[in-house]
Amino acid sequence: MKAKARYNYRLRLRTAEAAKLQAVFSACRAVWNQALGRWVELHREEGLSYRYGDADKELTDWRSAWPWLAGQPSVPEQQVLRDLFKSIAAFFDKANPAGRPRFKSRKAGYATARWTTNGFSVSGSGLGRRADRLEVAVAGGRLPLRVVWSRPLPSAPTSVTVRRDKAGHWWASFVVEVELPEAPTCPTGRTTGLDMGLSTFATAEDEAADVANPRFARRVATALARSQRNVARAQKGSKGRAKAKKRLAAASAKVADQRRDFQHKAARGLLGAYDVVGVEDLQVKNMSRRAKLARNTKRGKSGRCKAGLNRSIADAGWRQFLSVLSWQAAKAGKRVMVLPAGGTTQRCSSCGARAKPRVELSDRVFRCGCCGLVLGRDRNAARNLNPGRAPGPAGWAVPARGAPGGDDGSKPSVLASAGAA
Repeated sequence: MKAKARYNYRLRLRTAEAAKLQAVFSACRAVWNQALGRWVELHREEGLSYRYGDADKELTDWRSAWPWLAGQPSVPEQQVLRDLFKSIAAFFDKANPAGRPRFKSRKAGYATARWTTNGFSVSGSGLGRRADRLEVAVAGGRLPLRVVWSRPLPSAPTSVTVRRDKAGHWWASFVVEVELPEAPTCPTGRTTGLDMGLSTFATAEDEAADVANPRFARRVATALARSQRNVARAQKGSKGRAKAKKRLAAASAKVADQRRDFQHKAARGLLGAYDVVGVEDLQVKNMSRRAKLARNTKRGKSGRCKAGLNRSIADAGWRQFLSVLSWQAAKAGKRVMVLPAGGTTQRCSSCGARAKPRVELSDRVFRCGCCGLVLGRDRNAARNLNPGRAPGPAGWAVPARGAPGGDDGSKPSVLASAGAA
């Protein structure tokens, strides 16, 4: 079975090359803002329809009216229009509505552009060998870019996105086609459930397969707090503030890279030991709300207080890990089953009886009053999530294999592979 995936690589650019790419980014930002302004004017104020086809036709007029825009390649500008109307459609999606599209600020540093097959090329073999170079269309012709080919591409890419992150690092993201196996490449015949937690990152049915929680953000919490204070103290708009923000972004990016690397290694370790893994359908967004309304008994006023586990939940990155686990399972021909989370902690994994009294968060041991089972609460939940055990309650669902989310926790339109080294 074939599927589209995204392969990311670092770029090494000179100052002149970065300046040419920045000119393309500025043109894309202008097209986004112009099209969004037209949509607001026609759709919201006059009630008229304004779609991608209309904006694409007007793009020709904009390029005729503004020579600086016509000097830049048209392919990234057309891709920006596609992204805009995808975001507008997501905004009106009743099942899973997204945020309202916003205008892009010049000060925010819009730094991304996408080229399709007629706007870029990979020289040489075209599969990312060491001697290959990436060339993208910019003002005045093609611009060769030095790519750190940490691994070859599995197939010829159909598009490439060049971006600069907040830490100042440049990236090239290729969309390629990969072959996914139909059967497990290294079958073990074993199944397990996986209970996500904080004291232990992931608890499996077998204690030897448990994954410890590394707590990357907590290790550098003091340094991150210091960097945030430096940003807050600097004057807005100053060069010192820009440098402080870049240092903060670099520190945050390092934590994110460490977390992503850990998640991929943990996922491959679990899938090397098991063929089928059952996981909870966690609603992480609801579990980690940033604040809750509380009553200040001393002052008699309503206030805001942070939920105690927010920082630990964010540091663990459960949703991102489940997305990585699904992708690694698809590459290995194995399966990840998403099961309802309700009752996994309160139900005995041996006899199925409900716990009485209810097992609270502070209770770390599950004791069954019917069969006498005494087991760690996370281990008991992992056994309840094991698809190889007796069938669970109605509502257990098996998603289609081969449709994982992105490696970075996002929801890309294509599958995202492991990041470049």
